[in-house]
Amino acid sequence: MFAKRKLDAEMDEELRSHIELRTQANIEAGMNPDQARHAAAREFGWAESIKDDCRDQRGVQWIENFFQDVRFGVRQLCKNPGFTFVAVICVALGIGATTGIFSVLNAVLLRPLHYARPEQLARLYTEFPGFANGGGQRFGFSQPEYLDLKCDVKQWESIQAYQTGDVNLAGQNEPVRVRAAAVTGGMLNMLGVPAIEGRLVAAEDDKPGAPLSANISFGLWKRVFGADANIVGRDILVDGTKYSVVGVMPQSFSFPPGELDSPDVWVPMQLDTAKPGGRTEHNLSVLGRLKPGITIAQGRADLDSFAQRIQMTAAADSHGFGSKDHPIRSYGLHDEVVRGVKPALRMLLGAVCFVLLIACVNVANLLLARAEARRKELAIRGALGASLRRLTLQFVTEGLLLSFIGVVLGLFLAYGGLQLVKSATAGSLPLASEITIDLRVVLFAISICAVTGLVFGLAPILHVARHDFQNSLKSAATSTTGSAETQRSRHLLVVSELAVALVLLIGAGLMLRAFWNLQKVHAGFDPAGIVTACVSLPRASYSNTRAKMSFWTRLEERLAVLPGIENAALVTGLPPSKSPNYNDTDIEGFVFTPGGPMQNVDFYQSVSKNYFKTLGIRLIEGRLIDQRDGPGAPDVAVINQTMARMFWKGESPIGHRIRPRRDIKEWCTVIGVVEDVKNHGLENNAGTEIYLSMGQTYARDAGDYYVALRSRGQPAAAITALRREIHDLDPSLPLSRVRTLDDVVSAAQSRPRFFTMLLATFSGVALVLAAVGIYGVISYSVAQRTREFGLRMALGAQRGDVLGLVMGRGMLLALAGIVIGLSGAFVLTRFLSTLLFGVTPTDPATFAVVSALMGAVAFFASYIPARRATRVDPMVALRHE
Repeated sequence: MFAKRKLDAEMDEELRSHIELRTQANIEAGMNPDQARHAAAREFGWAESIKDDCRDQRGVQWIENFFQDVRFGVRQLCKNPGFTFVAVICVALGIGATTGIFSVLNAVLLRPLHYARPEQLARLYTEFPGFANGGGQRFGFSQPEYLDLKCDVKQWESIQAYQTGDVNLAGQNEPVRVRAAAVTGGMLNMLGVPAIEGRLVAAEDDKPGAPLSANISFGLWKRVFGADANIVGRDILVDGTKYSVVGVMPQSFSFPPGELDSPDVWVPMQLDTAKPGGRTEHNLSVLGRLKPGITIAQGRADLDSFAQRIQMTAAADSHGFGSKDHPIRSYGLHDEVVRGVKPALRMLLGAVCFVLLIACVNVANLLLARAEARRKELAIRGALGASLRRLTLQFVTEGLLLSFIGVVLGLFLAYGGLQLVKSATAGSLPLASEITIDLRVVLFAISICAVTGLVFGLAPILHVARHDFQNSLKSAATSTTGSAETQRSRHLLVVSELAVALVLLIGAGLMLRAFWNLQKVHAGFDPAGIVTACVSLPRASYSNTRAKMSFWTRLEERLAVLPGIENAALVTGLPPSKSPNYNDTDIEGFVFTPGGPMQNVDFYQSVSKNYFKTLGIRLIEGRLIDQRDGPGAPDVAVINQTMARMFWKGESPIGHRIRPRRDIKEWCTVIGVVEDVKNHGLENNAGTEIYLSMGQTYARDAGDYYVALRSRGQPAAAITALRREIHDLDPSLPLSRVRTLDDVVSAAQSRPRFFTMLLATFSGVALVLAAVGIYGVISYSVAQRTREFGLRMALGAQRGDVLGLVMGRGMLLALAGIVIGLSGAFVLTRFLSTLLFGVTPTDPATFAVVSALMGAVAFFASYIPARRATRVDPMVALRHE
């Protein structure tokens, strides 16, 4: 009719008459009226108009149906507030958790680094496979090695080096301690990020003797220099040396990437190619950019060829590159930045997908129950002519509406959760500052919304479609008991969510046990009551050994008499977060054997005489460093148990001699052996360690020391006293890294603690959802079987019989879920092996305890509706029958 009205309005009177006559003739020829009119219109050139009219009519009808379905869906959700609340909360929890973790993955794993063509950047290392405990991986380069490499590779567009460290910066009011990076001249240009003010440190700045220049970070420019518009060209003092600021970097710039304490100052390294230093000092970090079109594999092959060329021409004892003894390795820069967290983040994504799956199963169960309750409505609509397609569109619209509400709430939950994650990731995640909900995350959430909406819509309609509408109408008029097939479907869903929840809980249990084992590790020292701070002497003010030793000696004397301080000491590195040294060390009388240890020591420490007493490190043999071992006295060393066992098997090392540096002739006599100290993480082996006396030959040139104070009172009072003493000695020196040793130990465990916390949280949510699921199934079953229970009790059944009947069904479901979950956990927890400490992925105790916990939760979730079943009044049930 719509097409006819439009046609009549647009065609002229004569054409209308011709079409009407032809239409009448077609009808007389046996066509129905619609066919006759279409044929007449086609004959006179109006067929396309009618097609367009019909298409418009279908489009308008579809839009009307859609809005009608939306209005009906909203009414249904408002009509059942309890159902709507539970379903929306389930969806919001699942989507919120999944979106939040995807946001973390997006920032850390998926988003490229903020450099030009970041996929062409690679991190380069040297390695020493012969070192004990696999400790020779991912070494830096010595200066001669770097200079050789830079000049003799073909597939690399640029190879640059850098070093990082803390420096004293003279600010506007008082000196501050900041992180700095010394870079070769082409480094910042290679990254391809222009300065927002001024220019970058360039190759001409990197020539020895060139005027000293510096780039500063946007944050430092704001924080220390008040966003001074005239900062370019301004002189600053870095470790007492004057540098001219040549540029300010963008706010998003960070180099090296992924470091938790990102540098704020970049200065030229100014390597002296005429005096590059020794080949054993591997203190340069190296970055390379591949030529366009060259893959990382081709770049590696080029480095292997270079190492082979060097090996063929190098002398046997030259410490040169070699394909076996001293190879060069390269890895994509982004892969290196996220290497330490990628397995854990993927594990968390899998965990939240399980949570989302459990949430969807819960909602699907709710929708199946609701579909059973709506069988009469659906039967009547089908009897009145509603097609299965029309009913499907209605259910899908309701599912999408439910999912949309859940995703909106889920995004709010994800945003709030991300704020907590960002505040809890100090020391845990690289690139954590970039975690945000961006367009990719929103599209991810919308995709989940669409998929879950379709699932929610199709799950009940697929069940309804298997039933004949007329039979459904008859059964709906007499009974509301769900079909056996429906019960089986809902039971299967509950078993599956219990199994998935159990896998998550076992994973969380293993992580919790591993973290608990980490807490119980004896680190070799006592951190309680110790406050620490770092003091660094600028090279310009303390240019010689005598000036440095004078300051450290006076500081040690002042600290010894501070009120409220039991013991005070100086040390060059704090456990358990000290980086390895891996220094070649001569050991008198040591004979190398194939497959045995190499003359290389993992950790070197320069310490004052009270260090061992202050940290509570136990003496095993010999004596400790004391007042006899100062400047001018014979050089001495204390070693740890691991080093004693490795190099002096079965005999005492006391009296034996070692030489920490091969370019110095003096030997140190071993005077004592102390207990192993966990220097490089509580989860790692102690490694070999040498303690050298502050002020003696090998420890007299240190410019940086940590101060450790064991205080009787509040840490704040000890730090105030330390600041006062430092200020009296040199007002230009700032204190940095001020914290308790307990905080240092806690920071060393921040990453496993963070991942354990998240996994435990998701597992808790999964457990709650699983409990809700089994409660819902048993509760629905009780509601549907109310008359049956009444009849049973009227015929003599006791309340205990009814309780056992209901509880038996619930526990049977729980048992099936536990058995399937244990099988899945036995397979999947093996992927956690790299994240576990002191516990196996198939730990029987964890599997047993978590299974018992799941059984207990299922028991109580079944008990509550079962108790309700025992309170059915038989007379009421018989009256309804």
